[in-house]
Amino acid sequence: MKQILVLLTTVAIAVAGSISPDLAVIMAGSNDIDLIPVFVLARGQVDRDWVNSVTNGMDREERQQFAVSAMKDIAEVAQRGILEELDTFNTNRADIHPLWLANAVYCEVTRTQIRQLAERSDVVLIEGAACPDAGLSEPVDVHESTPEELDKGLAWGVEKINADDAWALGYEGEGVIVGVIDTGVDYNHTDLVTNMWHDTPAGLHLGYDFYDGDTDPMDDYGHGTHCAGSVAGDGDAGTETGVAPSATIMALRINYYGGGEYTWIEAMEFGTTNGAKVLTMSLGSGQGNTTLRTAEENLLTAGVFHAVCAHNDGPTAGTIRSSADSPPPWFHPDQTYQAGQSAVISVGATDDSDVIASFSSRGPVTCWTDYTDSSPLIAPSVSGPGVDVVSTQWTGGYTTMSGTSMATPHVAGVAALMLSANPDLTVAQLDSIIEMTSLELGAAGKDNTYGAGRVDAYQCVLSALELTATEEAQEATIATGMGISAVSPNPVTTFASFSVYSGVSGTADVSVFDVSGRRVANVENNEIEAGSTAYSWQIPAEMGSGVYFVRATINGSTVSSRMTVIR
Repeated sequence: MKQILVLLTTVAIAVAGSISPDLAVIMAGSNDIDLIPVFVLARGQVDRDWVNSVTNGMDREERQQFAVSAMKDIAEVAQRGILEELDTFNTNRADIHPLWLANAVYCEVTRTQIRQLAERSDVVLIEGAACPDAGLSEPVDVHESTPEELDKGLAWGVEKINADDAWALGYEGEGVIVGVIDTGVDYNHTDLVTNMWHDTPAGLHLGYDFYDGDTDPMDDYGHGTHCAGSVAGDGDAGTETGVAPSATIMALRINYYGGGEYTWIEAMEFGTTNGAKVLTMSLGSGQGNTTLRTAEENLLTAGVFHAVCAHNDGPTAGTIRSSADSPPPWFHPDQTYQAGQSAVISVGATDDSDVIASFSSRGPVTCWTDYTDSSPLIAPSVSGPGVDVVSTQWTGGYTTMSGTSMATPHVAGVAALMLSANPDLTVAQLDSIIEMTSLELGAAGKDNTYGAGRVDAYQCVLSALELTATEEAQEATIATGMGISAVSPNPVTTFASFSVYSGVSGTADVSVFDVSGRRVANVENNEIEAGSTAYSWQIPAEMGSGVYFVRATINGSTVSSRMTVIR
C-alpha cells in the first residue's frame, strides 16, 4: 500500500491561485447564486523523469499502473484541503469530481466561492469547465452507405493507408486495448461484438458510461459506434472497416454536449487504470484548456497513446481545439521545441485522393504562453482518411460519415497495429514513426494543413519491427532502489510537492538542507512501505529565499532533489 503524507507548518506568505480570463468574464455576467462549473487545479504534478527512472525494468503494464498509483497519491494529498473547503460550501457531492489525471477538482460553485478558492495557496488556477462549444466534432455529412461503397468489402480508408498490407505481416492489433471516448459503442454489432473488452476482476464489462454513471456504455447516437468500427470492425457483416480488426474495444461513453469535459478526463482515467494502451477521442473544447492539457501531459507519463481529432472548423488557420492543441509526445524536426509534451497526436482529415478536407481544422496553435504567434505549434500531427468513411452503424449495418472524427480512429488503429508488432514502443516512438513514415502532402515538411502527411500503416509496422529497445530501457537503473522526483513547483513559495520511491520498506528520514549542508527542516521521520510516497510540505515561515535540497534517507541509502525558495 502506498503511503500518503500531508505535512503543514505555518507560512509567512500565501500565494493564491489565479482565475482564468475566460472565467472572469463568466463571473462578471453571473449573479451571486448562479452555480458556475469550474476546474480547480491543485499544486503538484507527477515528475515524468522520476517515473521513467523508477519504472526502468518494468513491463508496460507495470509501468502504467505505477504511474497511475503515483498520480493518485499526489492528487489525494494535493486536493484534500480543497475538498474540505468545498464541503463547507454545502456543495452537492454529486457535482464534485476529483480528477487525479489532471490533479484538479471539477465542481459547481458561485462566483464568491470561486474567489474564496482562488485565495488558497494549494490552488494553481481556476478555469471554466463548461465551454459552450465543447462536445463532439460533429460529422459534416452523414448518409446511408451506397451499394458501391459496400461492394468493396474493404473500406477505402483501410486500404488507402495500407492496413491490409500490415495484416499480411501477421499483425492486426491483437492484445491491444483501445479506449473509444465517445457517445458509447453498439457492443452488439456483428462486426464489434467479439472485439469488446470484457470481464475484469472488478466485474466491469465493455467499458463505462460516465454520462449516466453506470456500467452500460451502449451508444445512443451513432458517432461512437462509427469510430469504434474504424478502429476494429472485423467485417463479419460484409465490409471490413477496422484498421486493427483484432484489437479490443473499450467503450467509454461520456457527456458529449457542452460542459462535459470532466467526463472526458474520467474516461481517460478509466482507460489508463484498466489497461488501455491507446485512446481515441473525436471531441473538442475551447482552445487553451489548461486542465485538459495537464491531463494529456500526465497521460503521456502513464505511457498511453492518444489520438485526438483536430476538429471541423477549417479551412481557417488557427482552428485546432483542445485537447488537440496540446503539444505532441515527440517533436518533428520542423517543429522548434518550446515546452511540454503530452500524449496527444492530433489528426486532420483527407479524402480518397489524399487531398485535405475543406472542413479539417488547421494550425498553428498560438493560444498558450509557450506557443504564441512568434513561436507557434505546428498542428495537426498527421492526417488520415476522413471523407465518406464507411463504418459500423448503431443498431447494425453500415453508414457513411465525414469529419476529422472519422480520421482519428484510423490513426488509433495504426497505433494498435504497431503495438501488436512491438509492445515495448513508447508513445514518443509511436508518434515519431507515424509522422516520419507518413506520405508527405502539401507544403514540404510538416505543415499546418496536413501535419507530417497522411498516415501509412504498413510503413509504420515495418518501422516498429525495426526497433528492439525502448528509450526508457536505455536509461540507467537506480542502483540504490530509491528515487526522488523533482520538486513541484520550482521555484516554490508555499507548498513543495514531491514523491519518494523505495524498493523496500524502512524508516524514512526526509529533511531539507541548505547549500552548506546544514539541516534546516525536518519533513518526516517515519516508517514507510515499499513503493511511492507523495509529500506536500508547506515551507516554514522562518525559511528564507535561497537554494535548498530535499534529502531522503532510507535504510542507509540517500537521494536528493534541489529546490529554490522565493519569499
